[in-house]
Amino acid sequence: MRNISHEFSENLPHNRYDIVSKDIFGTFTEDLLRKLTNIHDLRFIEQLETELPTVEIRRMDTLSKAEVNGKEVLVHIEFQVSHESTLEILKRKVGYFGRCFEKYGLPILSFTVYLRSDAGGNDPGEYRQDFPGHKALIAYQVIRLIEFDGQSIFDTEQTSLIAFTPLMQPPAGVSKVEWVEQCNKMTLALPLASDLQNDLLIWQWILSGLIVDPAEIRHLLEGPMLESATYQYILQQGIEQGIEQGIEQGIEQGIERGIEQGIERGARESTIEGILESLEIQFRESGVQTLKPMLESIQDLQRLKDLRRAAMQVPSLEAFKRLLTTNA
Repeated sequence: MRNISHEFSENLPHNRYDIVSKDIFGTFTEDLLRKLTNIHDLRFIEQLETELPTVEIRRMDTLSKAEVNGKEVLVHIEFQVSHESTLEILKRKVGYFGRCFEKYGLPILSFTVYLRSDAGGNDPGEYRQDFPGHKALIAYQVIRLIEFDGQSIFDTEQTSLIAFTPLMQPPAGVSKVEWVEQCNKMTLALPLASDLQNDLLIWQWILSGLIVDPAEIRHLLEGPMLESATYQYILQQGIEQGIEQGIEQGIEQGIERGIEQGIERGARESTIEGILESLEIQFRESGVQTLKPMLESIQDLQRLKDLRRAAMQVPSLEAFKRLLTTNA
């Protein structure tokens, strides 16, 4: 029997957590903006281009234009997976603020959502410059999902956050794997459209890979979930990345093999010339060059080297010919 879940997990792209986080945001944009910013009267206006051109392109996770208290603002939400130093975090944040203001000229509400339970502890939530006469303050909100009560999300039916619940605080005494399984069961019990339910389950399953070994929750990957648009997209991304990596590796291997073959071919040609030169010097006969096609048909470089050594020792050209034909 095919192990579909194993095949799926093997083909997941390396940026799957970013893909899923952005997919969840795109599905529940306004509700997630309100939940994460804690601004309940926020009104979503539009998604904005996330590429910020400088000397090189910087792409943000999400950037939205919204209205708060009758004023237009930018809302930037960054989903953070990896661990980074405080300096790297602040350099990126300050860069985003500067380029966003340069491009849009609007107030910026920025949030960093940490997906891993052990990440975000060193994020200060602000960049402060206290140099006299040149003071600056850039503040943003730090959100660590592990600090959310996961069960309360289901109790209050906050659908837009359900996909993230495996990364939240589980009930006391419940292991990580057990919590992932409980999230799966509670999501299955919700009265949701099948397409949305399947997407929620796929999102949960993939994000759970940040806290548990995917092999431990492989049994949760059900057939209907594989029909979700998210699954199809992520799987395709994984295949495309695999193809790109394969092409890159193939090019590298091809170059290496080409170099090896070129070196070997040059060594063979040099050895053959050495054999013919030795024979001509020793025996001064015009028929020496007639041996070249036979020597060129020999692919084994070591055998050619042995013949070159023999060419310097044989008593006659006829003796060399017999040696050549005997071992052909």
